[in-house]
Amino acid sequence: MDDVTVIKLNIGGEETWRYHGRLVRCTQRGAFLEAYFNRDDLPFHGIVMRRGDLFLEVYFSDRWYNLFEIHDHESGQIKGWYANISRPAEFTGREIRYVDLALDLLVYPDGRQLVLDADEFAMLDLDVSARQKAWKALEELKRLVKPEQGFRLTPDLLPE
Repeated sequence: MDDVTVIKLNIGGEETWRYHGRLVRCTQRGAFLEAYFNRDDLPFHGIVMRRGDLFLEVYFSDRWYNLFEIHDHESGQIKGWYANISRPAEFTGREIRYVDLALDLLVYPDGRQLVLDADEFAMLDLDVSARQKAWKALEELKRLVKPEQGFRLTPDLLPE
């Protein structure tokens, strides 16, 4: 598996986070990778993300979101799923770049959903088309969630 660098950008194109992962699968339309949480323990809406937690991540070049499946680093149990509403990812060499649009969806293991940062999204300087695509992506994600199962990310989720 190849190492890749994930670079999260804000709407102004400024880098806000960078980390490394291992590419599991790559197609013309996306990438599936494994990464480990590299920050101090972080309580987050009832989930504690801990240093070393495994993140299975899927990035798409043709969808306005990316998905993370969060696994506890000790037990391996799924803590939840997190989706960033973003512009489609760009893949260059060993880098994956995406522009985060603030709007997020958190899905708990029991299937409950929590939309995050809608107020921050509303303040972004986006054209009407981008704003509509972002809301459409959020609605698509909400429909994809299976009750009491979340998303269940696997490498074959990527279209060819």
